[in-house]
Amino acid sequence: MPATSFTKLAVASIAALVLSTASADALITNPVRTTIARDIKTPDPVPQSGIDEAVELMASGRMYRYNVKDAASSTVSKCEVEIAEYTGHKYCVALNSCGSAIMLMMKCAGLQPGDEVLSNAFTFGAVPSAIEHAGGKAVYVESDYNHCMDIDDLEKKLVAYPNCKYCLISHMRGKLADMDKVADACERHDVILLEDCAHSLGVEWKGKH
Repeated sequence: MPATSFTKLAVASIAALVLSTASADALITNPVRTTIARDIKTPDPVPQSGIDEAVELMASGRMYRYNVKDAASSTVSKCEVEIAEYTGHKYCVALNSCGSAIMLMMKCAGLQPGDEVLSNAFTFGAVPSAIEHAGGKAVYVESDYNHCMDIDDLEKKLVAYPNCKYCLISHMRGKLADMDKVADACERHDVILLEDCAHSLGVEWKGKH
């Protein structure tokens, strides 16, 4: 198998999981809310070819950038290139966890100690933890019945916290809020919009990741 096949299989498996939970057969929609009929605890087996590739990589011991001839030839670097190509983004940096990625993203955005960060009330525990580790203070925005950030409450929080400079939105379970409205609200209040896409690899908003 090509050296990069494992990362392709990993991306395909994650994308399949996200897309399968959002398929027409898995969703039941009514005027009040959208629910998922599929058992979210159903396992999604990794293909044997992917397992073999991972075992081969671990057996080689060359799992990092610093123990190969050059960084560009490392599996990590190749994974970054493939993820960037898959999502259509110019850059991709692999880190040890999503929490570390969020913390680094906020630091790169200019977060200073004590800065307020709007965040989903319904999110993974690592998100508010990353905000705290970065030196920020989480301000929670209510979620709607689809587990997405509630636009009306976002507007209220932007008014109630005029010093807030950042909005970190998590696309939980692969579900997207109305990103046009979220972006518009942030722009009107001069707030930097940051996205946590850990759950939404393979999910698009108007044709874009």
